[in-house]
Amino acid sequence: MDKSSDTSLNKSSGKSDSTETYHTIVSDDSLVTAVWHNTGEGGTAPDIDCVVKFKSEDGKLHEEHRPLLQLAHPNDDYSHHEVQKIVSLDDEYGNRSYVFFLSAKVGSNEYARDIVAFEIAGDSLRPLYNYTIK
Repeated sequence: MDKSSDTSLNKSSGKSDSTETYHTIVSDDSLVTAVWHNTGEGGTAPDIDCVVKFKSEDGKLHEEHRPLLQLAHPNDDYSHHEVQKIVSLDDEYGNRSYVFFLSAKVGSNEYARDIVAFEIAGDSLRPLYNYTIK
């Protein structure tokens, strides 16, 4: 089971004060963490800022500061997806992949749901596959 938490941070900018809620989702093996928040800068869809932190095989901490679907599709801007859950899976050869369950608000009560999987390759996340759930 993954661990998640929400943290509110008060942020002063100019004349008004605002509160941003940062959501933290941790993989079930605690090696991958996604921290995301709604920047409030989106138009009809929210603009989600997400940082994925992970440890490489040498034990060093690394970060990916791009939308997860953009890692899988480098030419597209997928900054609307919230991370709901991260699950780690081991295959029969000892490789570990991380499956991210994402959702994006596309209407007042409608969500697009996607699943992307990555493996840690050196000091980066390498996309394995992605699915859109209809």
